[in-house]
Amino acid sequence: MKKVAEGPLGTGKAFVCLSLLMLLVLSSEKMESYGCIKRKSGKWLNDTCFIPGTCNAPCRDEGFDSGHCKNLWTCICYKNCTGLSL
Repeated sequence: MKKVAEGPLGTGKAFVCLSLLMLLVLSSEKMESYGCIKRKSGKWLNDTCFIPGTCNAPCRDEGFDSGHCKNLWTCICYKNCTGLSL
């Protein structure tokens, strides 16, 4: 059996794969695609938080996409979390 990973053919494939991986990483850094970011809201006034959508406005003021009530008194803000169940 011939080993494909050895010799110039295998080296070229590895180089191409590593180059594509590096381009992907660099392009995601330039676009500031850091994945899902979540943080406790700094502008939430500690009001009761049980109605859906109640804490969206303070989170959007802080530059986040949306906000969700974690419990009765805590609002958690989310950014870049599309497609995830919050």
